[in-house]
Amino acid sequence: MRAFLGLRGRLVLALVAVTVVALAGATVALFTPLEQRVQRDALGSLAASAATARQEMSALPRTALRPRSPQLLSIGHRLHRVGVEVFVLDRAGHVLLGSDQGLDRRVPFPQLTRTLRSRREVREVVGGGANAEAVAVLPVDTSAGDVTLGLRKSLKDVAAARQVFLVGFERAAVLSLAIAVLLGFLLATGLVRRIRRLRSAAVRVAQEGPAAELPADRSRDEIGDLARAFGRMQRRLHAQEEARKAFVATASHELRTPIAALRLRLGLLREDLADAAPDLDDAREQVAHADEQAGRLARLAADLLDLSRLDAEVPLLREPVPLASLCHATVAEFQGGDGAPVALFDARAGTAMGDPGKIAQIVRILVDNARRYAPAERPIRVAIDGASIAVENDGPSIPAEERELIFERFRRGADQDGHPGFGLGLAIGRGLARRMGGDLRLVHAGDPTRFELTLASAPQRAPIGAAERG
Repeated sequence: MRAFLGLRGRLVLALVAVTVVALAGATVALFTPLEQRVQRDALGSLAASAATARQEMSALPRTALRPRSPQLLSIGHRLHRVGVEVFVLDRAGHVLLGSDQGLDRRVPFPQLTRTLRSRREVREVVGGGANAEAVAVLPVDTSAGDVTLGLRKSLKDVAAARQVFLVGFERAAVLSLAIAVLLGFLLATGLVRRIRRLRSAAVRVAQEGPAAELPADRSRDEIGDLARAFGRMQRRLHAQEEARKAFVATASHELRTPIAALRLRLGLLREDLADAAPDLDDAREQVAHADEQAGRLARLAADLLDLSRLDAEVPLLREPVPLASLCHATVAEFQGGDGAPVALFDARAGTAMGDPGKIAQIVRILVDNARRYAPAERPIRVAIDGASIAVENDGPSIPAEERELIFERFRRGADQDGHPGFGLGLAIGRGLARRMGGDLRLVHAGDPTRFELTLASAPQRAPIGAAERG
């Protein structure tokens, strides 16, 4: 019972209910108007026969308007052959013609009496079902005075035809219900089977993880869309899980190296300070190395924090940023000290929409990344073109297979000997750029190597007073 009342049973019941309601509506909308239409047609036909008979009677001579006259009998026989009963009453209510050809004084139906008294035509259907009758009564002016003509016809043939139609309709309804049940069962079975496959897939993902294989459903309907959406979700979960594993493994590895080096330097420093005559020069060297490793740990922590903010989609500012002043201030941070010099070109500097702090961070990432590889005697060039910032260096070319790899987290190029880093800078830079509606791309892989940050241009503002002057 429970299985039948599941989704499949409810779908079948719903389809049967819809079919029943449709058949009931068709019955109400079809049978009653059809019966009324047939009755109106029968009444109209009877009225037309009555009008014809009235014209014939109006033309009869005075001597023909008497009981059992041949002329009246002729009219009665003609109408009787088509199933119509004919009655003719004189002004006094005497029967001149009856369908049984009798001359009794009884009035056969009350409509004759009404017309006899009021001299008004009567057209109506009386009774119901097999006992329904169409009645047409009308006054007739003749050469012998006023008479009343009444016609009556049984509608049992209409009832019989209705019954035949009803029986055929019932059979068609039963067949329609059977087909509806069969089609509903087949349709519901197919839908339930596909939903169960999705459920089984969801259970496998819950038990085995995002790597579990999912069934393919190429149907172009809602369940097919659901299956494909579920597949996209599963692939995204799998990618996130792989990224998490890689993040944990790489972060653990990257943290282990500076922590081990820091502990080593602190241990050597402890030994130097524990000596009765400490070697201060060596102690200072160990402190410098320890400070270097602490700075490396701080940079890694800052990068990991930036990644977590990107993943959490922390909202960024979106405001007009003058790129010339921002780049001047950022490049000034790299002047002096070790490393290649940095030159700024802002021939067509514009205003971009974004977060000024994050734009400066991306420029720092690009310049710092370039200084790791550029020769010390060759300057790094920062150029502004409208809402774009490009950073060039004359370092080694980047192989084709690594041009997108270097933008992934914890992924660095193959030629990294002697160049410190965690493989996070370009990934963070591209993530920030895309969060601001722009992008960070490698546009030239060597001679020179060129990275370009593109941002949305800020809308132009009308000069103050322009509206008043216009």
